[in-house]
Amino acid sequence: MTDPASGNDTWNPWRVAPDSGFETRGPNGRVGLIQKDDKNFVVTDEFRFSQPAVEKDIVSRLRKDGKSPEEAQRAYDDARTFTPTEENPTDMASIPPFMRWFENSYGKHTLAAIIHDELIVDGPNTGALGSDTLADRFFRKMMQSAGVPWLKRWIMWAAVAMRSRWAAEGVTRLKLIAWGVVAVVGIAAFVNAVGAAFLDWGHLVDPWWLLGIAVVLPFASAVLWGKQYGASFVAAAAALWILPAAIFAALGYVAYWILERLASAIGWLWAKMTRLTRRR
Repeated sequence: MTDPASGNDTWNPWRVAPDSGFETRGPNGRVGLIQKDDKNFVVTDEFRFSQPAVEKDIVSRLRKDGKSPEEAQRAYDDARTFTPTEENPTDMASIPPFMRWFENSYGKHTLAAIIHDELIVDGPNTGALGSDTLADRFFRKMMQSAGVPWLKRWIMWAAVAMRSRWAAEGVTRLKLIAWGVVAVVGIAAFVNAVGAAFLDWGHLVDPWWLLGIAVVLPFASAVLWGKQYGASFVAAAAALWILPAAIFAALGYVAYWILERLASAIGWLWAKMTRLTRRR
């Protein structure tokens, strides 16, 4: 860990993206990691995010939520700084193994993901910013500064926004479930319309009506996402091409998991039989 007593009070631009606004106490702009277990790491160097435009945006939103200027600034300063301890290990970006074709758990988004994880704690809206929705926005803004491409960062933002809305429980979770049902209907209508128009699929409804339904539903259902309505559009559009690939990748991963367990079981049985044979 960075030792305050060592006199290391210099902030260095993050070498991965020097113009991103991320600064670290690590030498030569590095952020050190120590592997703790099979998926978690301990960060060894303190780092922070310093970007005036993003600071102005987040602080102004905190003030609109009722915080005084001093409280808003203090909350932002706390949120933008990551101070490592043994008690806050990270898996970097929490991306399922079967989705690594889309994005790795590490990259230009790494430091943004680590800060975002610190802002999303067990209780909804109890992190440093006092709002999971605002923490999700901060995540997207940090990724933008770090140079994560537009579509990728918005898709990643939509994913964390979905998680935040699910964690909120109650009416917010019910709205997300309702949106999911509407999204499935919209995707089915779009696929059916395209198939009927270009592949001569049989259909009971005019394909242009189906296409109209598919186009209208994302806008009609965006209200279910509240302030994060933009994530609704991104999630709906991305689902058309991400979801099929994710399903196939997930099936492949499940097949591998089953084969791995079978191989381990066979190896265990073989070893046991070998030991019994040698005893004879």
